[in-house]
Amino acid sequence: MPIDVLAFGPHPDDVELFCGGLLLKLKKQGYRTAIADMTRGELGTRGTVEIRAAEAAEAARILKADQRLNLDIADGGVRAEDGQKSKVVEVLRRLRPRIVLAPYFQDRHPDHVQGARLIEEAVFLSGVAKWHPGLEPWRPHTVIHYFMHRVDSPSFIVDISGEMEEKLRAVKAYKSQFHDPASAEPETYISSPAFLESVKTRAAYFGFKIGVEYGEPFFVKSPLRIDNIMTLVP
Repeated sequence: MPIDVLAFGPHPDDVELFCGGLLLKLKKQGYRTAIADMTRGELGTRGTVEIRAAEAAEAARILKADQRLNLDIADGGVRAEDGQKSKVVEVLRRLRPRIVLAPYFQDRHPDHVQGARLIEEAVFLSGVAKWHPGLEPWRPHTVIHYFMHRVDSPSFIVDISGEMEEKLRAVKAYKSQFHDPASAEPETYISSPAFLESVKTRAAYFGFKIGVEYGEPFFVKSPLRIDNIMTLVP
C-alpha cells in the first residue's frame, strides 16, 4: 500500500528528534507513515551499527511507523550524486508518498545539508519517466523540511502536545546515543542530560508561539494552498 508521508533522516534518531511528534500525530489521524534512514550512523562516537539498528527498530515501533528502511549510504558521505539519487528515487517510486519530510537545508552537519539537497533533487527525478526506467514514475506533492540544529522562520508549527511523551520515549530508545549514567563510553554533545532537556525546552518554545504546550516547526519553500481559512482556527 502507498505511504502517505515518508520521513528521510540522515542518521537514525534524526527523525525522532525533529519530526517524531508529527509522525505520531499523523498516525492518530489515520495516515500511513514510513521512515527512511539514509545512513547507519557508523561514525557515531557511541554505540555500534548493530546497536543503533536495534534502537531504530524500537523507536519505529513507538512512533507506530508502517515501515522503516535504510538506504545504506556512508555516514559522513551523503551527497547529491547519481548513485545516491537512484536509491532515493527507488524508495519514492516504491512507497509513493504524497508528502516527503526532509532535513532543513542549512545546518551544522554536512550530511543534513547534503541530505536536503539529495532528497529535493531525487523528488524531482522520481517523476521523470526516463530516469532509471523500471519502476513507474512518482513525484510527491510536497517536500516539507524539518528544522534540526538551525531554526529559521518556520512556515508553520504543529501542535504535538498530545504526542510529546511518546516522542521522548522514541528518542530515548537510542540508549547508546543519549544520556545514560551507567554508560562508560565517551561523552558527546548529545549524550549530556542538558541535550535531552533541550528537546523538551525547544518543543515548549514553539508550542508557546502557537498557544499550546508543545510544538514542532516546519518549513516549505513553496506557498501552501488553503481553500478554507477557517481551518486555521483551532
